[in-house]
Amino acid sequence: MAGMFFNKNDNVGADEFWKTREEELGLPILGKTLGQVIRKSNSFPLWGLFYTTSKALYFQTFKSDNWLMKLFSTGQRGKSRTRDEIIEIPIERIEIFRMRSKKGGLLKFFQKPPFVELAWRDESGELEWMNFETNGDAEAFVGSLPR
Repeated sequence: MAGMFFNKNDNVGADEFWKTREEELGLPILGKTLGQVIRKSNSFPLWGLFYTTSKALYFQTFKSDNWLMKLFSTGQRGKSRTRDEIIEIPIERIEIFRMRSKKGGLLKFFQKPPFVELAWRDESGELEWMNFETNGDAEAFVGSLPR
């Protein structure tokens, strides 16, 4: 699925990027946002694109050679912590996809943005999960996934 996409020219604009994704998927993209996974089993914080179609939710990451991470990496010289990857989660396997609400009161002002809770069953039936913050309207993104 990702073959043609990852050989793209780095100067591709956002509109062209999304048009290409829709052509590759054969479906229109209903919602999209940039997000950071803030908690996932045995994982580190990871930025990527989240997007939805009428059939699935996707999380796509891109290989990044971050010079700052290379300076502070230990035991992984020359290895990147990111890679080109697309996780596809069919709608029928999603068990939880919601915004976690903020607590009220004065602390609400100092809290981080709300985050999205996501849980799904993988092909073997095991429960997978991740929580992520978005760099956009989390409520609208959650609402973009057909139920």
